[in-house]
Amino acid sequence: MALLPENSEMDYNVLMNVLNGQATPEESAFVEEWVQRSDANRELYFRVKDILDLEKAGDRQLDVEARWQEVSAQLPGRRRVQWWKYAAMIAVLMLAGGTALYFGLRQAAPEVRMTVQHDAPVQISVLPDSTRVWLKGGSTLSYRPTFGEKDREIWITGTAYFDVQKATLPFVVHTKQLDVTVLGTAFTMHENAVILQQGKVKALAGQEEMTVQPGERVLVAAGGLKKEKVNAQLFGAWRDGDYNFENTSLAEIKEVLVSNYGYDVEIVNPGAFAGAAISGRVIMENEKALMDVLSAMLNASIEKTGNKLSIQPK
Repeated sequence: MALLPENSEMDYNVLMNVLNGQATPEESAFVEEWVQRSDANRELYFRVKDILDLEKAGDRQLDVEARWQEVSAQLPGRRRVQWWKYAAMIAVLMLAGGTALYFGLRQAAPEVRMTVQHDAPVQISVLPDSTRVWLKGGSTLSYRPTFGEKDREIWITGTAYFDVQKATLPFVVHTKQLDVTVLGTAFTMHENAVILQQGKVKALAGQEEMTVQPGERVLVAAGGLKKEKVNAQLFGAWRDGDYNFENTSLAEIKEVLVSNYGYDVEIVNPGAFAGAAISGRVIMENEKALMDVLSAMLNASIEKTGNKLSIQPK
């Protein structure tokens, strides 16, 4: 679908689909682009988001109306009417006792939660501090309503990529196995690993702490934290399909496939691939396209059975 030009108004039907959790991937991308287009759009989005965050049962309606008056006062006449119409629909949703959904996020005291189904495409969201996050299928992300004001702490399961905005408050990501603290950076986070593309982060598991530099991966291993050099761009390419291979060995490709897609990868007759490496940049629409390209570049046969990949020479 065509994106809105700079001087256009938001398509409120699309926005309501997003708020109700019924948006198509195109509609979600549409709203995401609108949010990113200007500071005014971003501010308006987060003001709307704040309204949905109201959880006080006794005076919820009064608070909602006051906040909508605040938002509406900043808009020209025609847009003001449409946003009040939109506000009325939001109030109905909230007063009906339903949980308001927005941008794929679900508000439930005491946290804001986003869940991406296993078979869903990568979801892109903008956090209250303007940090962008790519959340992979089968993953969840949650944070407190005070995020961006009193703290910047995130809890995830699964896999996420963060492009963190700099701020005075540290940005902290928690999993069951690992805690990562940053001030402004770009990195991929798994439940048991962090891969840094830009900036610097601190990884903490139990009592062990390790600083991570760009191009490094830190994993939680049996003996504690383990650090290794990697091509960080490849390990974050699951979010947009942009793979930039630089003399990449088959062993490295196997690691990327395991990390990015969770495959159990078997190399049949590995000796036949001794010294094999690939270079070049390719942009993939899906996993199958990636397998087809890797098959051609490696002159290999790649077969997928369930969650298992078998790679063997042709």
